Amino acid sequence: MSHKLEISQHFSRAAVGYTQHNELQRQCAAYLLAQLPAEELGVTLDIGCGPGVNSEALQQRASHYVGLDLAVGMLQQAQQRLPALNWVRADMEQLPFAPASVHTLYANLVLQWADQPLAALRQWVACVKPQGSIVASTVLQGSLQPLSRYLLRYTGHRRHNSFLTYPELQQQLALLEGVSVTVEQQTITVRYPTVLAMLHQLKGIGANYQYEARPRLTKGQLQRVAAAMEAHRDPQGLLPLHWQIAFIKLRKTQ
Repeated sequence: MSHKLEISQHFSRAAVGYTQHNELQRQCAAYLLAQLPAEELGVTLDIGCGPGVNSEALQQRASHYVGLDLAVGMLQQAQQRLPALNWVRADMEQLPFAPASVHTLYANLVLQWADQPLAALRQWVACVKPQGSIVASTVLQGSLQPLSRYLLRYTGHRRHNSFLTYPELQQQLALLEGVSVTVEQQTITVRYPTVLAMLHQLKGIGANYQYEARPRLTKGQLQRVAAAMEAHRDPQGLLPLHWQIAFIKLRKTQ
């Protein structure tokens, strides 16, 4: 089974309950939507649209909206919720759109799944019209703390994929031609009552997919991780999970 097919099937399985678990996506979307141009968005492409969680907000300001996702299950949920909108199944690294055919490209927490982020970004830029905009967010190295630290300590592996560092992302963005670039890193924290709830939510949004298969977390390992996490409870009695997120804003200048 190809790597991309595995990702597609993994996220399809997460589609039905996705909106019950997507707190990180909602927080990132709130910030990302505020970075969109003030004027009408024109033809708008929503890459990694999932079950259409941001589709209505984008469609209200667009002359034409297209939601794109690789996972069939996600698109089925989107189609059921918003049957009047346009949905396309495609790989974000192989966009089925002509050059300079889109005014606005929106991609919330999807770039980290690209095999070649720079190549994906170049393709995104190519499909945007001159003076068009791209707003995107992506997960950076240093995310999933302090959980990741304890998973590594007690299981021998962080049990999540590697991400670009902020300097690596900056270097890749600097290689893009014909765009002005704004990028910033923010820490976003999601809180949970238990480690089990934390892991359940990560599975619920598909974030537990790993390129390399790992043995299942044993009961003993989970107990050790949970015990270590207790030192991090906040005054409200909740356990934090910290994400490092890059927010990217590109304006095509030619």
